[in-house]
Amino acid sequence: MMQSVHKPSVVPIYTIAAVWLVYTLATGLHRLLDVVICAALSVGGYFLMRVFFPGATVQVEAPEPEPDTGDQELDEVIRQGRASIAAIRRLNEQIPDEDISKNLSALEDLTRKIFARLEADKQHVPRCRQFLNYYLPTTIELLERYVTLQNQGLDSGDIREAMGRIAGMLYTIREAFTRQLDSLFAQDVVDINAEITVMEQMLQAQGLRDTKDFTTKE
Repeated sequence: MMQSVHKPSVVPIYTIAAVWLVYTLATGLHRLLDVVICAALSVGGYFLMRVFFPGATVQVEAPEPEPDTGDQELDEVIRQGRASIAAIRRLNEQIPDEDISKNLSALEDLTRKIFARLEADKQHVPRCRQFLNYYLPTTIELLERYVTLQNQGLDSGDIREAMGRIAGMLYTIREAFTRQLDSLFAQDVVDINAEITVMEQMLQAQGLRDTKDFTTKE
C-alpha cells in the first residue's frame, strides 16, 4: 500500500545559513542589534523561501501494521513472510542478470501467494514447515551468497561455477515453490469437484441435467 508523504525543501534551511554567513561577513555581528537584525532576516528569508520552495509530495510504501491475529504462531509466520518477500525484492534489485531477475520476481510472487494462503487458513501451516524452516531461508541465503560473489569483481572459474550453479538452481526452486502453492489448494480442488458432482447428480435426478442452461461439458 502506498501513502503520500510531504518532503520539505532544503532551500529554506540553506537560506538561514546563507543569511547568517553574509551578514556576519558584512557586519561582524559586533552589536546585539546586529544579531537581532540577522535573526529577523533569516526568519523572514526562511518563510519566504518556503513559499517559493514548498517541497514535494511523494508516494512511498506505507509500513504494514504489526500482525495481530490473536495467534502468536500465525503472527510469527506472517512476519517471516513479510521479511522474506522484502529480502527477495532487495536481492533482486542488486542482481542485474535478466534471467535471474525474472526468476526472483516469480519467486517473490509465489512467496507472497503462499503466505497469503497461510494467513487466510492457519491449518496449512504444519504442511509448510519444511518450506518455512528450510527451503525459503536457504533460498535467500543462496541469493545473498550470489550477491557477495557478484560484488567481488573477480572472474575466477570457481566463482563463475558457484554463481552459475545458484542461477541454475533457481529454476528448480521456482518449480518447488509452485508445487508448494498448488498443494495448498489441493483440498479446495477436491471439494470443488465433489460439489460439482453432487450438483450434477441433483440436476439429473430432477430432470434438469440436459436443459440448455445447465448443460455441462463431458
